[in-house]
Amino acid sequence: NNTLNVVHLLAKELTIIYFQEMWQSAMLGQAQGIWFWTSIYTFILCVYSAVLQVRTRYWPYTEGRLVEFNVEEFGASIHKTDQNYTANVLYNYIVSGVKYEGYRISPWLIVASHNVKFILRKQMSSIQKSSDGKIKVFYEPSNPKKSFLIVASWLGIFITVVISVLPLLLFYFRYHILESR
Repeated sequence: NNTLNVVHLLAKELTIIYFQEMWQSAMLGQAQGIWFWTSIYTFILCVYSAVLQVRTRYWPYTEGRLVEFNVEEFGASIHKTDQNYTANVLYNYIVSGVKYEGYRISPWLIVASHNVKFILRKQMSSIQKSSDGKIKVFYEPSNPKKSFLIVASWLGIFITVVISVLPLLLFYFRYHILESR
């Protein structure tokens, strides 16, 4: 048991030292430190996103009414080909007798350039509509004013998880496998 405690303490100390070295490396503008901290940031952000995406898959839904539905310019641009776009929606829905307005399409905010704004139209075509024109609105049970029109697919969640670990794996391969040869 004492040996296990010593190993645990040593691993903790080495981790702290490694993080300090990577911080110094990043502060000096060295690629290894920058890559390490960018990978850590990406990992944290994507894990948070994946957890949110999984949670939304279990949210209940209600019917709503689409008020606004378009693709709008996002930001400023001098040339049309440099312009970015985002999907814009506004919808109404009722939960437990209370009326809400929503504006989120999905957990993923997509900004597309002029040449690929069809991606936004594709995303908007995923909104589930009934024959009478009503839409399916997924809402957070403990906070019904938070809602989405599209919940993440299992494939989308898997891609988010891959994106979360890929930079760390590539970092490890580059700086701990290739450099040890």
